Amino acid sequence: MFKNNILRNLLIINLVFLGIILFGKMLFIHKLIKIISKSFLIPLVFSVFLFYIIKPLNTLFVKNGLKATASALLTLTLGLSITIGVITFFSNYIAIEFNGIIKELTDIVKNQDSMNNILNKINSVIPTLGIYRTFTKMANTYMQNLVQNLLLAVNYTIYTFSTLFLVLIILFYLLKDGHKFKDKIIYTVPKKYKEFVLKALIDSDRILDAYVTGQAKVAICLSIMIFVAYKIIGIPNALLFSSITFILAFIPFIGFFISMIIPTILALSMGFFMFGKLVIVFIIIQTLKGRVVVPSIMSKAMNIHPLTDIFLVIGAVAVGGPLAAFTIVPTYAIIKTIFSKLYEGN
Repeated sequence: MFKNNILRNLLIINLVFLGIILFGKMLFIHKLIKIISKSFLIPLVFSVFLFYIIKPLNTLFVKNGLKATASALLTLTLGLSITIGVITFFSNYIAIEFNGIIKELTDIVKNQDSMNNILNKINSVIPTLGIYRTFTKMANTYMQNLVQNLLLAVNYTIYTFSTLFLVLIILFYLLKDGHKFKDKIIYTVPKKYKEFVLKALIDSDRILDAYVTGQAKVAICLSIMIFVAYKIIGIPNALLFSSITFILAFIPFIGFFISMIIPTILALSMGFFMFGKLVIVFIIIQTLKGRVVVPSIMSKAMNIHPLTDIFLVIGAVAVGGPLAAFTIVPTYAIIKTIFSKLYEGN
């Protein structure tokens, strides 16, 4: 019996690997998945993310007697108004800071001694000559295909607006009918699996809610700490850099490191003393993030070891880019929960 179980498991593993290999040969399937991902999956991911951000407001309106449609419209309108208000309030200041950062980076490039000094430091660990040649080749190719690139820009603009419109539509229906999805799914499931599926759906909802709201809290904490620290040590454009940190912090683990790239270049151009202060700031904030912020907000909710989190995000970035990095942790947590329920059932 024991040998039969081993053979059966080995057979299943080999069949899975064979399926993966065959799937890798089906280019039309890859193309179909790419089209579905671009046209539907990406808007759906952003819609679900925004849904869990503004869900408490919608729930509050429903509890106070508003109908589902009116509550969804009011929540969506308030969410859009707040977003537009925040963007309008900060846009002028951020635009000034953005122009300032462009000017500072331009001055760094124009300052040959400073540029050579930075390149010599970076060149010890990164092959800058190869990167420069690649960049020059890409720039030449871009200029040669300017008309084509302008058409692509128009297409991307249309795609962006259509995606935003689709996100709003999906978000409206999630707010309006989100509470019905669970019942409709349960209705289609065979009776003997209803209890299991119900528990899986409840746990998945809890995990997604905890992940989205948790990441938002982590992003706010990091951006505030970055803003205060940059003001203290004298890094210019603190609001702009803290805003970038807030956006990138939604990508677990690597987002914060990416947000430090431009400040590091600026600090190097301002001298080793400023660079040293930035390193100290990075160490302090990374320590607070790893020891205080993330454990207090995310660990209990997601129940994932930090090392597992790191490997998941790095692997997701390599395979699917930033979107995969954003979705991999809750996806893993949901799959882990489902398999745990299956194991408990057996």
